[in-house]
Amino acid sequence: MKIIVLFLSFCSTIYVSIYRSDGMSDIKKHFSKLDENFVTDFDSYLKLIPTCKQLSSCDIKIIYKALYKASLLHKNMKRKSGEDYITHPIAVSSLLANYGLDAFTLTAALLHDTVEDTAYTLEECEKEFGYKIASLVDDVTKVGKDVNLKTHEKIIESVNNDVRAIAIKSADRLHNMYTLDFMSPLKQIEIATETKNFYVPIAKILGIYKLKDELQDLCLYYLNYEEFLKFEKKRNKYKIKYKNACDLFATKAQEELSLLGIGMHYNYRIKNIGALYEESLKNKNIDDLVAIKMVLKKQIDCYQALGICHKIGNPKIGMMRDYISSPKDNGYKSLNTNIDFKGSNIQVRIRTEDMQKTNDLGVFADLDYDKKEKVNIKMKNSLKKLERNEKSD
Repeated sequence: MKIIVLFLSFCSTIYVSIYRSDGMSDIKKHFSKLDENFVTDFDSYLKLIPTCKQLSSCDIKIIYKALYKASLLHKNMKRKSGEDYITHPIAVSSLLANYGLDAFTLTAALLHDTVEDTAYTLEECEKEFGYKIASLVDDVTKVGKDVNLKTHEKIIESVNNDVRAIAIKSADRLHNMYTLDFMSPLKQIEIATETKNFYVPIAKILGIYKLKDELQDLCLYYLNYEEFLKFEKKRNKYKIKYKNACDLFATKAQEELSLLGIGMHYNYRIKNIGALYEESLKNKNIDDLVAIKMVLKKQIDCYQALGICHKIGNPKIGMMRDYISSPKDNGYKSLNTNIDFKGSNIQVRIRTEDMQKTNDLGVFADLDYDKKEKVNIKMKNSLKKLERNEKSD
């Protein structure tokens, strides 16, 4: 049965590859925001790093040192796209820089393929960059690049050792998915299927929703292009439909809060394309397609904002969730409510800046090398369950 499914997927991907003949330009059209997360050239990376608030001047020096070292080691190496190979580690490190990760992670990301793909040794890495960075490079190297169950077991083990390893491996996968068009149709299926079944669930378990959404959308793009276009159109339609009502509601809430001396800014969260498609397969009623994310300074202000939201519109009974006092297993915190406002069903998500960062980046938020224990027992149990499910397939 699996062989038949793979064969049909292969035929479908060949057809779509021809239909999607403009390759990377088509990817850039549909994933323009993702394109903004990466830089791939040497000079752009040099300019990006000093803008990262989480980095000190000493951090920047060690990162630049790793950049020059990786460039030298990967000299004359090319990717499938024909680009210089160094563009890949630069892209991985720049994505993690934009996520706000620390210098250890950014440096190891630049060096993550050097031990595996060049004559550079782990001992040399430790001598030049220290034990912490060499240890991270080692964790990523041990995982390897093959698509198999053993690789997945090593990834889960690396999460338990130091979550930075999965940060690098996940960013590596995201950039590889973004440039997957240069692979053969069969390889596209293999990598996209693995990403859907393994990397997307891991990102969700660890609370890294920003990464989960991007990977999930790319999987659908490669595995079912026609459905991707269909749900992309549906998503854009809802975005236009709800924008005016959301703007009016959020502006009124801002005005009411300002009278209390409380500042608030907001933006929108529109359910990603891959999630819309997955929920349609389960015949689920999508009641949180569009949401306003209200961000405030203090936790107590969040509860004030909740009261004002319920005053402006009509709250739906039984739809309010307090994830601030009772966070989700992956650390997600928010006050979630469902408001009927001028005939529109508006989802409201209320949180502080710190909560917002954790909700987007999960265990990647505020990493501290000396506090590796970011994966709680419930997350570990979920990872073990994912591993068991893979073995039983």
